[in-house]
Amino acid sequence: MTNQEKDFLLELFERVNITIKTYDKGLIPLERISDTDEKTDKQKDNNLVYRYRDSKDTAYATLRLQMKPEGILGYVEAGVINESLFAKQTYLSPDHAVILNFGMVEHRGFMANYRHKDWWTRPFFGPDLCDLPERTQSLIWKTTEEDYVYLLPVCDETCRTDLVGHENGLQAVVSPLILGYETVSTLAFSIATGKDPYQLADQGTKTALHELQLKHRSEKEYPEMMKYLGWCSWDAFYHQVHAEGLLQKAQEFIEKKLPVHWFIIDDGWLDVKDMKLRSLQPDKEKFPEGLKAVTEKLKQTYGISQVGVWHTIAGYWGGMDKTGEVAEQFAGQLFETSSGKLIPYPDEERGFGFWDTWHRYLGEQGIDFVKVDSQNSITTMTMYDLNAGEAASGGHRALEKSVEAHFDGTIINCMGMGSENIWHRPNSSVSRNSDDFVPEVAGSFKEHALQNVYNSFYHGQFYWGDWDMYWTEHEDALRGAVLRAVSGGPVYFSDPVGKTDTTYIWPLIYKNGLIIKPDLPAMPTEDCLLRDPMHESVPLKAWNRLGDNAVIAAFHVCLQDDEVAGTLSPSDVPGYEEGSYIVYEPLQKRVYTMEAKEVQPIQLKKDEASLYNIIPQQSKCTPIGLMDKYLSAGTVLRTDSVNEKTSVYLQEGGIFGFVANAKPDKVLVNGEETPITEHDGWYEVNCEFAEVQPIIEIVHS
Repeated sequence: MTNQEKDFLLELFERVNITIKTYDKGLIPLERISDTDEKTDKQKDNNLVYRYRDSKDTAYATLRLQMKPEGILGYVEAGVINESLFAKQTYLSPDHAVILNFGMVEHRGFMANYRHKDWWTRPFFGPDLCDLPERTQSLIWKTTEEDYVYLLPVCDETCRTDLVGHENGLQAVVSPLILGYETVSTLAFSIATGKDPYQLADQGTKTALHELQLKHRSEKEYPEMMKYLGWCSWDAFYHQVHAEGLLQKAQEFIEKKLPVHWFIIDDGWLDVKDMKLRSLQPDKEKFPEGLKAVTEKLKQTYGISQVGVWHTIAGYWGGMDKTGEVAEQFAGQLFETSSGKLIPYPDEERGFGFWDTWHRYLGEQGIDFVKVDSQNSITTMTMYDLNAGEAASGGHRALEKSVEAHFDGTIINCMGMGSENIWHRPNSSVSRNSDDFVPEVAGSFKEHALQNVYNSFYHGQFYWGDWDMYWTEHEDALRGAVLRAVSGGPVYFSDPVGKTDTTYIWPLIYKNGLIIKPDLPAMPTEDCLLRDPMHESVPLKAWNRLGDNAVIAAFHVCLQDDEVAGTLSPSDVPGYEEGSYIVYEPLQKRVYTMEAKEVQPIQLKKDEASLYNIIPQQSKCTPIGLMDKYLSAGTVLRTDSVNEKTSVYLQEGGIFGFVANAKPDKVLVNGEETPITEHDGWYEVNCEFAEVQPIIEIVHS
């Protein structure tokens, strides 16, 4: 952060005022103590402190700005003063205890991510920051033609900070979510400014996470299992999942020669009563021979490598049945909320005892991983029992300690996009990135795609986003496959028995089921970052990287227009600022060349999608990769050029395409000369016969 950028941010804070909200006395406005007052600290050790008090000296606050190379961390300390221990006590309000008023913030467009449900977020575009929704968890806005500001509220071990619009402008609100606090002290936000919005999100998040001694997504290990194709029972069976149905689906994959590596046995398998967990065993009617009989058949007969099960962070949706086996067996390891619900104790040690026992049992039944749902319930159920960060931190640490012990850390976090959850998972690397895919609701793809692409801008700094399952026999099958191709996260589907259309699976994977996976969580391109493609006639565009190559996907998600228009440029990808690029559109089988900053128009009709592999052009020969794969550039392992020969190493055989200045003299596949098919400016060879990873040698005289 340059001095000029720091000064710009400090100007923003010069006009911040603070209001305290108490439980019984309501709002108490505070006044900034003059810089000449002896109680005000001067800037020292990269800290700038602003102090506030009310006129009656009954409430106070301190805003401390800690200067970091990447931006500024904002700490808030505040409290009320009770002069007598014997009189009625005044406490901070559980919510909106401290309100930082930024006033009117000038901008040239913004994008916010807010909780539209307790457990999911979606984007908000304005145009007015005064309309910013409650519980906004991320905000980026543009200040000039080139400069951005990224403001990221934090949820630490004590308080949750959210952003919200007000008639007087932007506010940050600090909430402990529990009554009884006279004082609070919290890391409230991270803020940075610069020209690269993606770098701001990356560095701003890292700065806050490292201050809390937590890991950024890039410092976490992606589960090996999720590099391969999976299937989930939810949209296939919903609550009626049963052993025979799972085996029928596995048999279908054998018949279709589809290399599915993992299964999730989703909601419906457990022994429950009135939405509460009774025992740790499966439902006896649906699984009469138990779980182990099913997992053994799936693995030994049908070649499924890993089998996982679903449960919630509370055991089941409503916690534990007080009359069931679980309540009796784990009496000392369950927490009873003030509303009377029994849940695993949200404490690392006490809660671990419950999870350790259950997960050990599941491991003995052949279960390899878990999908843990309803994660935000850990704080909604304990609200006003424990503070904002305490319950989430303790609950997640207990859960993940057991997952590390029994499942090698492999977990899909779900329904946990609230900041309490996002900021408090110590090691897990995969988290659902959007609301559910709902196959029965026509047109739901638009909202689903919008959420995933824009949520990834902030959520992708914490986790690899799980963009949810999809149906391969569906009106949105093609768009669903393209969306998951660029996502950077797991790829799994949920078609019912007999309904799998492999047309929308094979372009995503290799013959062994390995996903052709990009390097990053996909992000919205800069030209649509601050625009609302659902209500503007522009395409929704997302970019990702595959080594030195890139991919851009574009979708029509506009609600009112039958056709949307936008542009495509290699410079849509951060870092592609110069040079020439080969563009391959796998859906249309088109190949052409563009300069880095060249711009071409694109149009999408209703329900259309397009996909572009962006490949830096090499001097003599540029490999496109396997032409039948959506991410063709990802199929190239490496390229070597020596004198007049270019050697291309592929992941597997197939129809290989490349661009060359002139038709080669010959092409060898694993040493065997192979016919060359010439197209308009590009060439292809058939190397499907190669049984091992093929080496393509392209020879020019």
